Amino acid sequence: MSEKRTGNGSTYQIEIRLKSEFTDAEGTGALALLNGLGLNTARELRTSKIYEIRGPLNAGQIQLAAKELLCDCVTQEYRLLSHAPQVLNGMNHWRGEGWLKPSVCDPVGESVAEAMAEMGLPAPEAVRVGSAYHITGKCHRNQLEKAVLRSLANPLIHQIKISEARL
Repeated sequence: MSEKRTGNGSTYQIEIRLKSEFTDAEGTGALALLNGLGLNTARELRTSKIYEIRGPLNAGQIQLAAKELLCDCVTQEYRLLSHAPQVLNGMNHWRGEGWLKPSVCDPVGESVAEAMAEMGLPAPEAVRVGSAYHITGKCHRNQLEKAVLRSLANPLIHQIKISEARL
């Protein structure tokens, strides 16, 4: 579980994604954009949302927010992200993360923080929402980074990080 200690609490990251039996239309569209830029080695792309929640919450409260507020348990699944070292996969699977820059307002994050407080949970200090792109294909990092930045993000407001996915 991704838990980092801050001054007044912890920081957790929750990933919400479609269950594998459901078609990821957003991922299909994103893959078409990457292929349109000449990145033909990308064969599959699935998307997810990442919620980074900072504040005086414990793991049980984060699990409750994930299950009751952030996830549609019929079509989606959630997991708390871990930053434990894992085995790299030989550059066949990639993970791209896109986050709003710190200077950009995140209205979805603000809404999530308000909804958590309305659920009776401790009010988070901050909530940020990002997107994750799970890309399958033997791609070169630099080429993938450029294609993602050009087609899936706005460099004026987004920060992008591409990494080899973990097994």
